Amino acid sequence: LVRNTPLATGAIGTVTVSVVGNGLALRASVDRDVLGWTEEAATDWRRATEREWRLWTKRADMTRVQQFEELQALIFRSVLESGDVLIGRRFREDRGDAYGLKLQVIEADRLSNPGRAGDSDTIIAGVEHSPNGVPIAYYISNHHPGDLKAQKWTRVVSRDATGSPVILHLFDRLRPDQARGVPYLAPVIEAIKQLGTYADAEVTAACTQAMFTVFVTSPEIGGIGTIVGDNETVSDKDTEIELGSGAIIDLMPGEKIEQANPTRPNSGYDEFVQAFTRQIGVALGLPFEVLTMHFSSSYSASRAALEMAWQFYRVRRGWLARQLCQPVYEWWLAEAVARGRIQAPGFFGDPLVRAAYSAAEWIGPSRIQIDPLKEANADAKDIETRVKTRQQVILERTGGTFEDKHDQLVRENTMAEEDGLNPPEPSAQPDGTLGEARKEEDDD
Repeated sequence: LVRNTPLATGAIGTVTVSVVGNGLALRASVDRDVLGWTEEAATDWRRATEREWRLWTKRADMTRVQQFEELQALIFRSVLESGDVLIGRRFREDRGDAYGLKLQVIEADRLSNPGRAGDSDTIIAGVEHSPNGVPIAYYISNHHPGDLKAQKWTRVVSRDATGSPVILHLFDRLRPDQARGVPYLAPVIEAIKQLGTYADAEVTAACTQAMFTVFVTSPEIGGIGTIVGDNETVSDKDTEIELGSGAIIDLMPGEKIEQANPTRPNSGYDEFVQAFTRQIGVALGLPFEVLTMHFSSSYSASRAALEMAWQFYRVRRGWLARQLCQPVYEWWLAEAVARGRIQAPGFFGDPLVRAAYSAAEWIGPSRIQIDPLKEANADAKDIETRVKTRQQVILERTGGTFEDKHDQLVRENTMAEEDGLNPPEPSAQPDGTLGEARKEEDDD
């Protein structure tokens, strides 16, 4: 469906872009209370850590093709399309590398029972469990099953001797005993397939209607391919008649044709497709306007659709941050501290201290704004009444961090003062009323 049906392709692409975007960015946030640090010390450590993290992300891929931000999109898309994906923790220090940690993305189709055997009490769909249901190992084949090569399976334990994960198995667990993931489009496979078939039939009918074909009834024998000798035969290919653009076709004497009228384009096509697509959107958790990328309703309706979609994206982004970004960050941070590139006293001695160093926030794409001025006024009011912080507003609207924007504003104001530029006058407070055009649009 993803490769052949536009609606399925668009759904996967829209969710991936809205959830991951250019990649979730790290904002290290150490627990100062546990470490006993001042705000200045925590800020210096955070900036140094983020600098080292950016150095590693450029060479995170085992295949040396993608950076970590691009791997996030690949991994998330694989989960949506296949239901799950595996990420292996590997170590290989190439020339020029500051770190040896590498990530190997393993396609879900390679995770299966050895020899394609059936499930047992302990091994289910390639995942080996303990008697308590804890995943303890994964059986991974050396080739994709579609490669038609001899396959060998390797048993990879889920955790090493220290308890750190060796394999990350990303999937959305919907049932208590579920061992593998379910593709995002699974509930609407039949619906999207039928809709695609219907669209193809409508296009075919419209093309047939567009073909203007002339049939000529000859008064005597003389049509194309109709005169044959005593010992000659006429094959189906010789007598076959097909519709063609502007074709002129001879008929046998006495033969007539009644032209079919499929009455295309179908006037009810768009309305039917929209009704069908709404049902698909409900199952996928996407409003109709977002799924079809077509906003034709009022401002209020479009705003509501985007807000509903934003809630869905925020949940999925939090899931990706917890299941992928945070564990990978902890892998990398342990190596960085062990190499001495990052100073973290007590990191390996106390789990609480290690957790304090490993705290982080993951910043993704900002929310879409239909009316930036209206939303800016609302944000200003929320800040004034202390309902929101400036950091929250920055994360929701433009992305980035308050500290970075504050430092940039200080530099800009300092340069403006040094060059003799007057500071900009504050804009007048809006009265909060809607324009006439906006009122009419909302009334609709």
